[in-house]
Amino acid sequence: MTTARDETIAAAIARARATWPNVVGDEPAFRARLAALADDAIAELELTDVWFALACASGDAAALAVLERDLLPSLRPALAKLGLDAAAIDEALQVVRADLLAPRPDAPPRLINYSGRGALGGWLRTVAVRTGLRLKRTTPAHDELSDNAPGTLANDPELAYLKKTFGDVFRTAFDEALAGLPAHDRLLLKQRFRHHLGVVELGSLHGVHAATISRRVTSARDALAEATRAAMMRLLGATRSDVSSILRLIQSELDITLSSKPH
Repeated sequence: MTTARDETIAAAIARARATWPNVVGDEPAFRARLAALADDAIAELELTDVWFALACASGDAAALAVLERDLLPSLRPALAKLGLDAAAIDEALQVVRADLLAPRPDAPPRLINYSGRGALGGWLRTVAVRTGLRLKRTTPAHDELSDNAPGTLANDPELAYLKKTFGDVFRTAFDEALAGLPAHDRLLLKQRFRHHLGVVELGSLHGVHAATISRRVTSARDALAEATRAAMMRLLGATRSDVSSILRLIQSELDITLSSKPH
């Protein structure tokens, strides 16, 4: 016997298929998700959006294309109202994308959590605004190679001398080295050093164990330090005898510059 609930679900599936004809969808997964929601309120839920969100979370190519083309760009005005510039908005959207769609070690992608209580677009705006506010709170205000940064050049005459002697070359070499890193390494370093995300949070964001993401951060930072050293030596001349001083300056200033550089 067909119940009113069955008819509601069937109608929602039909609407979803008509709205997104190229999205395959997973009817058993959809029904299983609805089974976890309140039976008496199912008619009040945005069921077609639940269908679409499940398709995105499962990696459906057509659904992900709609998400990228229509839904994520629609979040930009809400992020702009927070005072974020274009680069910060791009970063926030990338974090939202990874947070919602990346598989987690012991759980499905977070987009599965969307329950249909309100339109998907509004739910995504809430996620994006929370992400944008978190990124704003964790972005330091000091400038790279700042004399006032605690524990850096101001209290160390030798480092002050190195900054005066090699500061401009360091900036040039750092920019060159950073630009030469793979995009995923640049993002990881930005999330770790500029936005101060911990390894547990980064691991969850990228769908890997905290120990794994810690190794990746260390590897990316080491690669950046080595590329900066090589660039400085090339710019200064390979025969200079200032290698140890250059290395000390790099180790002292690399993390500070990573923390403030809008890469």
